[in-house]
Amino acid sequence: MSVAEGLIVALPEDGEPLWMRVVDGAVTQRGEGANWLAACGLTALPADAVVMLVPPAAMVTLHWAEYPELAPRQGRAAARLAALAGGIVPADQLFAAADENDDPARPHVVAVAARSDMQHWLLWAQHHGLDPDIIVPAPLLLPEPDEGFARGSLGGEVMLRGRGVAFGGDLAPILAAGALIEDVPADVVEARAVDALERPPLDLRQGDFAKRVRRVADKAVLRRIVLWSGLILLVSLLISLTGLVRQHVAARGLDAESLALARQVVPGAGDLAQAEAEIERQLAARGAGAYAFTAPVAGLLNALQEAPGVSMTALSRDPDGMIRATLAAAKVEEINAVLVALQSAGFTITATPSQDPGGRALADITVRS
Repeated sequence: MSVAEGLIVALPEDGEPLWMRVVDGAVTQRGEGANWLAACGLTALPADAVVMLVPPAAMVTLHWAEYPELAPRQGRAAARLAALAGGIVPADQLFAAADENDDPARPHVVAVAARSDMQHWLLWAQHHGLDPDIIVPAPLLLPEPDEGFARGSLGGEVMLRGRGVAFGGDLAPILAAGALIEDVPADVVEARAVDALERPPLDLRQGDFAKRVRRVADKAVLRRIVLWSGLILLVSLLISLTGLVRQHVAARGLDAESLALARQVVPGAGDLAQAEAEIERQLAARGAGAYAFTAPVAGLLNALQEAPGVSMTALSRDPDGMIRATLAAAKVEEINAVLVALQSAGFTITATPSQDPGGRALADITVRS
C-alpha cells in the first residue's frame, strides 16, 4: 500500500531544490525551486500528505556498525555513540540517527549530521510552509549492490553506495582504480524515493529533531469523557446522600432509644433536651452530676489564681458531691483571702485551720455549690 499524497524535496548543496509530487504511489508532477503549490494548482498541501526532505548527500555521513552480541535496541544505541565518537568535531555539535534494524545479525546504519545543518534544513522547510515528516539521507535511496558500487543521482547530485558504505559523488576519487561501478537508472532511484515515503530506510527526524505531533481533540471522545465524568459525579453524589440518610436514620434510632431509657428516670420527658435538663437537676439536688463537681472546682481554681502565695496540696470529692481540698500558705491571711473569694462567688464553704511541722498555715476546706 502506498501513500495517497506525498511531496519529495531534494536539497542540493548548491542551486535550487528539486521536488516531486506523488499521488497514489506515482510521481505526477515535478519541478525546480519552491513553487510546487503553484505548479500543482494547489493553495496548500493536503492534510494527510507525507513530506520527505532529502538533504545534500555530502552533508550527511553514513556509518555501518555490527553488534551481534547486543539486543537490537542496545546495538542501535551503541552504533550511535560510536558514530558520534568518530566525528572530527565535538560530539555535542553532531546529531546521530539510527535505522530501525531489529536483526542483531545485520549491521546498524547510522547517519551523522551537524546539528546546525539539521536546524538550517528545518528552518528552510518552515520558511517554505513545510514541516517534513521524514528526512532521508540521499545515498540510502540507492540499492545496495552485491559487489562493487551503485551510482545514481537525485536532485542533480551524484552519489555512490557499496556494501556497508555510501557517500556523495565528490568522494568518488577515493575509490580504488578499476572499482566496479554500476549506474542506477533515474527511474529506479525515483521509485525508491517514492517507497521511502511509506518505509524510509533511515529517518533523521528522531530524538531532538523528532516531529512534534499536534494532538487534535476528538469531539466524540470529549463527549464521552464529559458523559462519564457526569455519571461518576452523579454516582458519587448518590453514594454520599445514601450515607447521610443512613446516618440520619441511625441517629434518630439512637435518639429514640436514649429517650426511652431516660423516661425510666424522667417519665414525663417529651424530648432528649428536656430529659437531660431534668436528670441534671435531680443530680444537682443530690450533690452529683457534672456541674456539682466542675463548678466548685472551677470556683476554687479561680480563687487560687488571685492568691499566688496559696497552694493546693490535696483535692477530692465525696460521694455526695462535696469537694474537699487542703490549702497551704505562709500566712493564714492569704488562705482567708481565698475563702472570702469562694464565698463571694456563692459557694458554701467550711474551713479547719492547722499548721504543718514547717510552720506553714494549713486549712482543710469543703466547697459546695
